[in-house]
Amino acid sequence: MSYHDAPFFRRLAARLIDLAVCLALTFLIAVPLSLPMYLAILAVGEAHKNSVLSVGAWLCYFAAYIGLEVFLLIRRDGQTIGKGLLGLRVVPASAWARPQLALRQAAVRMLIIFLPFFLMSVSGSNPESAALNVLALLGFGTFVVSCVLAMMTANGRRAVHDLVTGTRVVRAATRKVEVKKDLLMVLPGRVDLAKRY
Repeated sequence: MSYHDAPFFRRLAARLIDLAVCLALTFLIAVPLSLPMYLAILAVGEAHKNSVLSVGAWLCYFAAYIGLEVFLLIRRDGQTIGKGLLGLRVVPASAWARPQLALRQAAVRMLIIFLPFFLMSVSGSNPESAALNVLALLGFGTFVVSCVLAMMTANGRRAVHDLVTGTRVVRAATRKVEVKKDLLMVLPGRVDLAKRY
């Protein structure tokens, strides 16, 4: 099958949509976890309140990101919400590979996308730490390199996460959002997608 590489700005717009969806999912996950977080603050004391809230927020965001960039990507045939709305799809780069992404491939891809943002945000927790500032610069550098690679047609517009995992982002048919069905696809475990929702 012949694919056309995804334009950079369409990929960027899809990523921004996905980040907005990820934030909404983070809040959905945080609601049931607010009581355990409150109990954890009571257990460790007010002095550690910000640390508990920070770790809790990151865990909720990470869980949402896994749902969006791993489970949804696999179950929606290579399309996250943003990619589906903008007519993009993640496929294996090799013509000889199976047509769908493997779970491991999607998970590694997600970690490589997530890590630079995590590294950049960690430095804000202690801006005077030289080690954290170096990690933030490393994260920012990786993000910039990914953006530059995604603009280059010579390598098939493949970002760092695409090169490492053997994937590429291509143009595809658009796909509308089906809230009930798509929310179920974000969850881990076995999901019966044959049912009508």
